[in-house]
Amino acid sequence: MPAFLLLSAATAPAQEAGQEVANAAEQETAVRYSVLYLEPAVPVSGEIDFELPPPGIPQSPELDPEFQERMQDIQQFNESITDSEIMAGAWDNSLVEQLNSLGSLQQQQGDHLGAIETHERAIHVQRINSGLHTIEQTPLVEQMIDSYIAMGDWTQVDVYQNYLFYIQQKFYGNNDPRLIPALGDLANWHARAFTMRQGESLAMRLSSAQMLFRAAARMVEVHFGPDDDRYIEYLRGVARSAYLVALNQDLLRELARAQFRAPQETLRDMLYWHFPIVPTGFRAGEDALLAIREFYMDREGEAEQLAEATAQVADWYLLFNRRAPARDMYLEAWEAVAEEDNAEELRRQLFGQVREIPVFASDDNEWMVENMGFIADVEEVVDYDHIDLRFDVTQWGEVRNVVSIGEPAPEAESQHGWVRRAVRDSMFRPMLVDGENVRSDGNLFRYRYWY
Repeated sequence: MPAFLLLSAATAPAQEAGQEVANAAEQETAVRYSVLYLEPAVPVSGEIDFELPPPGIPQSPELDPEFQERMQDIQQFNESITDSEIMAGAWDNSLVEQLNSLGSLQQQQGDHLGAIETHERAIHVQRINSGLHTIEQTPLVEQMIDSYIAMGDWTQVDVYQNYLFYIQQKFYGNNDPRLIPALGDLANWHARAFTMRQGESLAMRLSSAQMLFRAAARMVEVHFGPDDDRYIEYLRGVARSAYLVALNQDLLRELARAQFRAPQETLRDMLYWHFPIVPTGFRAGEDALLAIREFYMDREGEAEQLAEATAQVADWYLLFNRRAPARDMYLEAWEAVAEEDNAEELRRQLFGQVREIPVFASDDNEWMVENMGFIADVEEVVDYDHIDLRFDVTQWGEVRNVVSIGEPAPEAESQHGWVRRAVRDSMFRPMLVDGENVRSDGNLFRYRYWY
């Protein structure tokens, strides 16, 4: 399963220094830090070697051919803003658009401190002219969040994510369907912040994520009906938060402390539906996944989606060692596509190879990879590597006999050991043959990890 660890001390042992200073650099052992993030497994054909697609690493803005042109635009905007201040004053509403454009250009240039200062001033002017909680400041706040993310300033990202939700809740009220995206965005932020281990209380992250996902799903259901596709999106969020809760039950004790419980009560009171402050694991996930399955049961022509939704319910039962209902649900998933013209192909896609579970645990993988360069709180550059592993998966999804393919570099041995242990503790959807889950040996997967 994808995992995240706090950065810790170097793991590779240092070599003895040479007697001659000239040889010292050559005799230093390469230092690698602990694994930061483990991406989902990617199946590998035993006959084909391949490289995982490289993550999108942003290039320096100075390498952009339009860099100089933007510098000229920035100078022109600064001059225009100065002229506007002379003509209409420092708080004239026309400045907002100019400041927003200037801040956007500064962002593109990589000048995020300058962009934040500019957007902050635009917000101040906007609030003076349109009111403290004006909804018009929303895009400005969103741009500030983007800059703070690019700087890796997660404390300020948290401040402005909460402020963004606050102004929308104040403007729309707590039962307006226009609040739905804000509920989902803040829920996703808390789930990501938990994964990055950001914040004084990780239990608060889990509590907030689950309350907000549940509120978003309920609001979609009430205002648009359970046939709305967003209903599925937010139910998956509920299941994802429930999985994190189940893995981290020991953290929930924090919510008994007044300093952590009080903010959660405040958040709950801002929502139209008052969900429990203490999040739940198995039951919340089961309810969400069964609701997703019901969503597809009521739709024609979506047998494949119904089979996958049913299989994910089975996966959930398997994760919690409920083998009998898991077996029954896998059989139902197998039979869900029986009437399809391409039934055998669909069954092969769904159950012809083991699959890491829960499937939705990796929903945030793309966001994590995009932002890995900003996550580690160290001066060293974040890098990535991969390891190929062969292992068996029992009929109940347990991993056995994990073996590395190839020899790692000495400096990577500790990292590879950590990945092997993480994989050994993970669970997979077993293969199905004639509707029965079976053991599969010699599964080959590639794992990319960040350090």
